[in-house]
Amino acid sequence: MARGIRRLGLAFFLPTLSAFAAPLASSDEADGFGDLPVVLTASRLRQAVAEAPSAVTVIDREMIEKSGVRQIADLMRFVPGAIVGYNDGNRPVVTLRGGMSGVYASGLQVLIDGVSVYSPLWGGMQWEELPIAVSDIERIEVIRGPNAAIFGPNSFLGVINIITREPAADGGFRVEARMGGDGIADGAGRYAGVAGGWRYRATLGQRGSDGFETRPDTQRYLFGNARAEYRIDHTDALQLTARWANNRKDLGDYAETGVSNQYPHTAFGHSADFQVRWTRAQSADDEVWVQYYHQQSATQDRVTIDARLQIDRVLNGISPVLFPTGSAFILFPSALPYTVDLDYAVVRDGIELQQTRRWGASLRSVWGLETRRDAVDSTRLFGTRDERTAFLTRGFSNVEWKWSDRWTLHGAAMIERNTNAKAAWSPKVALTYEPFIGHVFRVGSSRAQRTPTLFEKYVNYYFDTPSYVSPVNPLVAIPPARLQIQMSRGGPNSESILSHEIGYAFSLPNSRLSGDMRWFSDRLGGLVGQINNGGVTFINMDDVYVRGGDLTLNWLPRAGTRLRMAFSKTKIYANDQGGTYSISAPDNTVSLFLGQSLAYGLEFSANYQRVGAMFWTDAGSPKRPIAPIEHLNLRLAKAYHFGANRAEAALVVQEALGNHHAYYLSTPKTIASRLASVQLSLDF
Repeated sequence: MARGIRRLGLAFFLPTLSAFAAPLASSDEADGFGDLPVVLTASRLRQAVAEAPSAVTVIDREMIEKSGVRQIADLMRFVPGAIVGYNDGNRPVVTLRGGMSGVYASGLQVLIDGVSVYSPLWGGMQWEELPIAVSDIERIEVIRGPNAAIFGPNSFLGVINIITREPAADGGFRVEARMGGDGIADGAGRYAGVAGGWRYRATLGQRGSDGFETRPDTQRYLFGNARAEYRIDHTDALQLTARWANNRKDLGDYAETGVSNQYPHTAFGHSADFQVRWTRAQSADDEVWVQYYHQQSATQDRVTIDARLQIDRVLNGISPVLFPTGSAFILFPSALPYTVDLDYAVVRDGIELQQTRRWGASLRSVWGLETRRDAVDSTRLFGTRDERTAFLTRGFSNVEWKWSDRWTLHGAAMIERNTNAKAAWSPKVALTYEPFIGHVFRVGSSRAQRTPTLFEKYVNYYFDTPSYVSPVNPLVAIPPARLQIQMSRGGPNSESILSHEIGYAFSLPNSRLSGDMRWFSDRLGGLVGQINNGGVTFINMDDVYVRGGDLTLNWLPRAGTRLRMAFSKTKIYANDQGGTYSISAPDNTVSLFLGQSLAYGLEFSANYQRVGAMFWTDAGSPKRPIAPIEHLNLRLAKAYHFGANRAEAALVVQEALGNHHAYYLSTPKTIASRLASVQLSLDF
């Protein structure tokens, strides 16, 4: 059966390849192969990826364009060990080292142009609400491991830095659209230009789909972003960035029957942020900048339920004999409407300073300071009208000492004071050795923490049942009661991780082959879990050991052909006091990418990923791994040129291998199925 599905998924594309593939002239230097890419995220210093003190995956512009993805999260499938699940048809979840954090992968730091965008309320990232288009992205740098010494305590399991395109990279107008099954209706328009010394780019777009058939998850997401740069003189520059979004999304579960806010309903949200940065740069290694950023968002999430369900639960908890199930429905023949709201608003403000300095031919450094305020307002989640806040102040320093042509020592540390956690000290040290040109060995160790989220620290989530007095007999009365769902009792402390790794990166220009591999061992302590103690309470519970390795190969055998393979193997050892960590990571993952230029201006690409059996820690019951999942996305594109203008049409098939469970094993079902869409774009 599985073999038949695979044949069906490839049925359209294989004849296309055989019909249009033409011999392509091979070359001594394949297009796009040269020096290894320069990265910034590993150490905040510009360096070749092989020389970085951490394992880095770079998802470049070519891979982004040829991926055919709708959701930015799906680009993470190129990263060894990264897993992308769908909590519903429009809510992707991204994690490294298994599904240890569930829908909010709170140990994974996500940045846009170096500024953190993870949620201070929930932790983690709401990927479906990123206010940028896939075409706005220049590249993505992923640190596959802790990097708190550079980006703070919440860089616990890894860092994802989404780097947007500079205004100078574009010119003129671009319009793009995507239409397909399950109600897919995406579109964006962009303009980039120059005026009065400013270089600027602005995008306005939307993403929309009906999600999975098994879930109420229709989404319509409108967004806009703008970036402008002004060169003051030969050393000074000013950069302004702004983003805005409105979101309308259906939530819940068609099968919901209990006391819950999970009845099908619609939530609304909006967000806005801006960033201003002044930079003075004498050279790439002699630079200072200061920036201010502001982020705000608000979500209205309300559902009206029948309060008799709550009353019946309270009465049954008092005495199952006197108040059997259904008693409230006998006392109250008519529905008692009760609105449950999970409304919340989030505000973040921060100021950051950074200086890079070269002290000589062998020594350079970068240091910085940051202060930030996070605030969340939610009467329902915190049981108060007061804001819950977190103030942090941090300082970091990183030194790179290249004491010979072959040896480089990297040392970094960050100290942070957060009002909701103990002071965090995050050191990191790495040593790289290049015995031959193009071959670099690396060994490193680091320590990091994950600060509790505001939800984990202050949650006081309860329902107050309404009082009732019979209009016929005043003696028949039920007083109000409180149903406690979740409650903070002092809040947990920070989680901790001690990580060690050995790595090797290589580049073989004559063979047009590059890659990297590594082995790692992580010890995680005090992971936050939940206990039922008169309402679910968060405490530090589990200790987890993670061991594994990964491998990435990138091969350009000839001009117009690109092959990429990523493999990872992970094993988790856990006491599982509060979670199900021991079954939360797949034994292995493998991804394959093929990009092929064909005759007549056609481009074909295929992206395959297999994720071994695993269990998301918040995926409900039964608590057993989801069967291995195979993803296959296919894209066939044709470009047209009209003088200086360019158009492209592409056919994309996602999940070409057919249906599978994307997150849950049982209700609420999340069944991903084969999906075809057409992409159109025009640059003029």
